[in-house]
Amino acid sequence: MNVSSAEQKSSPAMVMAAALAASLLVSSSALAQLSSTGPVQLKPPVSAPSEAITEAPPADDASVKKTPELHEPEVRVESLAGINLDVIGVLPVAEGGFGQDLWYGMNRGELESLLVKLPVTTSSPATRDIMRRMLLTAASVPEGEPGKLITIRARLLAEMGDFVGVAKLMNALPGRVLHQDLLRIEVDTRLLTGDNARACELAQLYMADQSSRYWQKVFIFCQALAGEHDAAALGVSLLQEMGIKDKVFYTLIDQLAIGGRAPSIDSLSDPKPLHLALARAAKVRLPSDVIESNLPGVLRAIAISPNATPELRLEAAERAEVAGALPVDALRQLYASIQFKQSELVSPLASASRRSGPMSRALLYRSSLMQTVPSAQASALSRALNLARSGGRYASTARAFLPVLGRVPPTEELAWFAPEAIRAFLITNRPSEAKPWFEILKKSAENNKKLSSELISLMPVARLSGFEGASDWSLKNLSLWWDVISSRKGNKDEARNHAALLGSVFDGVGDMVPHEFWVPLVDGPERLGVLAPHPALWFRLTAASERAHVGETMLLSLVIMGNGGPASAEPMVLHRLLTALRAVGLEKEAREIALEAVVSAGL
Repeated sequence: MNVSSAEQKSSPAMVMAAALAASLLVSSSALAQLSSTGPVQLKPPVSAPSEAITEAPPADDASVKKTPELHEPEVRVESLAGINLDVIGVLPVAEGGFGQDLWYGMNRGELESLLVKLPVTTSSPATRDIMRRMLLTAASVPEGEPGKLITIRARLLAEMGDFVGVAKLMNALPGRVLHQDLLRIEVDTRLLTGDNARACELAQLYMADQSSRYWQKVFIFCQALAGEHDAAALGVSLLQEMGIKDKVFYTLIDQLAIGGRAPSIDSLSDPKPLHLALARAAKVRLPSDVIESNLPGVLRAIAISPNATPELRLEAAERAEVAGALPVDALRQLYASIQFKQSELVSPLASASRRSGPMSRALLYRSSLMQTVPSAQASALSRALNLARSGGRYASTARAFLPVLGRVPPTEELAWFAPEAIRAFLITNRPSEAKPWFEILKKSAENNKKLSSELISLMPVARLSGFEGASDWSLKNLSLWWDVISSRKGNKDEARNHAALLGSVFDGVGDMVPHEFWVPLVDGPERLGVLAPHPALWFRLTAASERAHVGETMLLSLVIMGNGGPASAEPMVLHRLLTALRAVGLEKEAREIALEAVVSAGL
């Protein structure tokens, strides 16, 4: 969704095309027609500003309800030199913002260069939460090109798939400043969420004053949606005469005009918001390679597209939910909508092993909803969580299966399931629901050697999560934990790596690790091949944290972790990042990152 500067350059032919297209403005009645079939939310409606970006449902377009009539937005063209958009924010300190001094100690070049490196596709809820709060915070900024920072922030939120955040930031702008890059970001988010009517309103407002191919294509799409196919065809002809190649765009525009049997798209490995909106409007099946996109907002759009196969939608939905771009309720709704053979539902555990990851989880979800026997529910949940652990989607699966998990009663007969239930509740921040399972596990562990070792291995995770059941557990017990883990693991090197990770994160969050814990870990390789950050980032992080530069410390920590997040950070790197975050007062955030790291490692 980056705004290409090359697209803003005009040629005489493009100016002529723009002038002709501008003369074919969609009529007010046509726009009103578009507005009559807007999107609905995936969840019960809540009060929101009239300009809020809404979510389209993961269902057929026929289910889309009528939205209120769109009013003509206020537009005010102002010089960016006279208004500082870059300081605008919507998140006060009381609601998680970082305050006016967020960027203290940084110059403009440093700030911009680090912001654009943020890992917007990360699957880590903790790091994603820090990014979102940073980008929405109102803060003083170093001097520089007006409007550039607010554009970077809005684009990053859009790439993260945080369309609510984009809407809030846009609504905070004074009036409606006609700034091309910001308008393009908003139009793209509207297209991705199925709000074509609002996207076309914005396109009409800007079309007469520009000549870039992006806005011409959007305007042609809006003409086609409004039934003005002759005008759209003329616009297409002009683009083709200028040598602009976009086979998918032209094919879909033709389909909107002609209808009938939908053509096939062979490939769309780099889908743009306009392509996805066009394909959905034209009811053209998305090709399988569309899933190659890793942008959460694009994945979300694929997940709610009725013109994609169930397998494609499931894969996109899981990845979008992991990245925080899709509500977990929408993923559950999609799981429940998948149709399976009766034989698969009768034997879900055996059938799940023959299915792909997303389809297997959908099968187990459907099966667990149908089950009334607690032991059968627990078996399906255990299988789903184990599959997710090996696929790196444990936390996401735990969130999706929470309604089913809450229906399984904590009884002594299901003590075998207690460790999995406790982990799932703790990683989803539901300690009160983990408590009865913890009591069952403690009682059963007194007479069951296997459950006793399970309890011991679980305690460090419980301690990191702040679970009250682990309040009397001391790090002096780490040696006992090591005895259990080292005897259970067939691979001693793997056991040492897990122990090194656990010791590193505990020390990183300020819990003193006993010297005795490290002694047996020395019996292994003297050196490890690790992926280390660039020395420039490493030394800058040290300096920033020592000087209490909050924003710079967070930016550097997030960039160093990268899109892999805590799950892929090396123990010593993770230790340094946790220490730096704590040094600038982010104790809670450091513990959340530490918990993600150990759960992702399978502890």
